[in-house]
Amino acid sequence: MSTAVAEPKDKEREKQKQVKSPAYEREELLNGCQAVAQAVRLADVDVIAAYPIRPYTEVMDAISKIIADGELDAEYIVADSEHSQFEIVKHASSVNARAFAGSSGTGWMYGFEALVVTASDRLPPVFLVGNRALDDPGAFGVEHNDAMALRDMGWLLVWVTTPQEALEHILLAYRIAEDKRVRMPCAVAMDGAFLTHSQHMVKIPSKSAVKQFLPPYDLAERRMHPDNPISVAPQVNEDWVMELRRQNWEAAKRARGVIKEAYEEFNGVFGERYTTPYFDEFMTDDAKVVLIGLGQVSAAGRTAARTRSRS
Repeated sequence: MSTAVAEPKDKEREKQKQVKSPAYEREELLNGCQAVAQAVRLADVDVIAAYPIRPYTEVMDAISKIIADGELDAEYIVADSEHSQFEIVKHASSVNARAFAGSSGTGWMYGFEALVVTASDRLPPVFLVGNRALDDPGAFGVEHNDAMALRDMGWLLVWVTTPQEALEHILLAYRIAEDKRVRMPCAVAMDGAFLTHSQHMVKIPSKSAVKQFLPPYDLAERRMHPDNPISVAPQVNEDWVMELRRQNWEAAKRARGVIKEAYEEFNGVFGERYTTPYFDEFMTDDAKVVLIGLGQVSAAGRTAARTRSRS
């Protein structure tokens, strides 16, 4: 799932009109991190594990304030490292708790062992990745190598271009990842600084609309519980390793249909927000060159296309 250079002007204006759906209860000036925190509140997440690293840190700052203000009843655990952070949400997910964490750059890499195992165990927590270059130099908003490192590890990945999309795709991520046909972890990625710290007007959905769209998390027969003895992450030989990888690949193929279904359901509740789950077009009808991009580069691409068309 990705957002590339987006659609014609008339369709874009229509999209902006349609976001004024009754399903959205208010509008606030938020940066990307704050928008994600609102999505965590709306998704009624059970367990949140936090460990700071720029530029994602404000997500956890904002969530802690939401919990302190009594707007979300959740276990908020401050971990001693990214590795512990990711292990916490992995195990929380395995006992049927909706879980959330996040990180950026080298912090994301530090917890890589836990991230890979989460996919192998087919658990569906959702993570926010505030994209930054891997140290050195550690610059913000210029590389996607942190999130991209998981591309072949059994994760779902999505990039967003605005705080509005960030909020909505956290909700979409839970809907898709937790589906019994998928059960894969999902990372929602946004460019550091350009989106994590950039403020936009954001339409915030109502809790009732989110409940209509996002069902409760239910791991069902895979829930870890004393009354449900199951094997989790056993040591296996080469034949079963390939079998587990095959099952993961089959889940990824099924995810295509679930992704389409989830976006259709989202549009049904919140208005026609997304014409396709995978990309948006912008001024491509008579284009000689098409720029395809993930994340904030898409916004810059739209601006360049508009400027070029006026010259």
